[in-house]
Amino acid sequence: MIFFAFITSISLTEIRVSTFSDTTARLVSIHPEIAGIDTIEALIFKSTNEERQKRGLNSLTLDERLQVAARQHANDMLMKRYLSHDSEDEVNKTPLRRIYNSGLPVLGIGENVAENIGSAVPLLLKTNPDTLVKLIMEGWMKSPLHKKNILDPDFTHMGIGSVARGEMHKVTQNFADESDFAVDSVLAKVELKKILVLFYLSSFVSDVGVFDNGKPVEEDSLYIHSGQIGVPLFRDSSLHKIELCLREHTYYSCTGRLFVHTGPPLESIFQPSSSSYK
Repeated sequence: MIFFAFITSISLTEIRVSTFSDTTARLVSIHPEIAGIDTIEALIFKSTNEERQKRGLNSLTLDERLQVAARQHANDMLMKRYLSHDSEDEVNKTPLRRIYNSGLPVLGIGENVAENIGSAVPLLLKTNPDTLVKLIMEGWMKSPLHKKNILDPDFTHMGIGSVARGEMHKVTQNFADESDFAVDSVLAKVELKKILVLFYLSSFVSDVGVFDNGKPVEEDSLYIHSGQIGVPLFRDSSLHKIELCLREHTYYSCTGRLFVHTGPPLESIFQPSSSSYK
């Protein structure tokens, strides 16, 4: 006997912003590295794109950051024996937080999860993974909300996590719509009394607003040149939440966020703050 369970899919459009780890501000993941079942992950990736291609939709790009986030959640569900989009882990509690923590700048996300339980699971994983993936995909495609995620024309990237132990198999499928507006790197110029935080953008864009702890920063006080935006801060002025936001009509979509500690030690300037999670 093998039992397949699918939970209602989740689709979000909240804004995720970049996490930086040091003064070179590379995008990083705070998820632990977890090994997945490569065969299952590759087959689900292939099958998902085939479903999209049948309908003339763009193929999704496999993203390693989403893969790490998907494996983390699949493993968490396996170890704690549950099936849900929400985890007990506060840092990685929701799909939005997990993808936020993966380091991928995105505008919209989606997530499908599934579990397979039964004595046939180890045998199928070893000798017939195609059948197992076919059953998983059929289950998702028969569910309107799972199918909506798989066929969402706005999604551009995907990551799959597949983990198993004994007769239990857990799968997480993450989707993301990557933003065209992204921060490539950040540099800090530290002076005696001031710190100039320089954001280097992936491309030049107009109508960018800068917010410091939720309050707009006057454009006259910013250093703006081509694809650079510099935000001056005073030393020892506590914690700053700097957000870069695109103006869209009468509101802003914030796609770049950095927590800056202006006091000593300087090595901690670009460490993300755990209080940033909502």
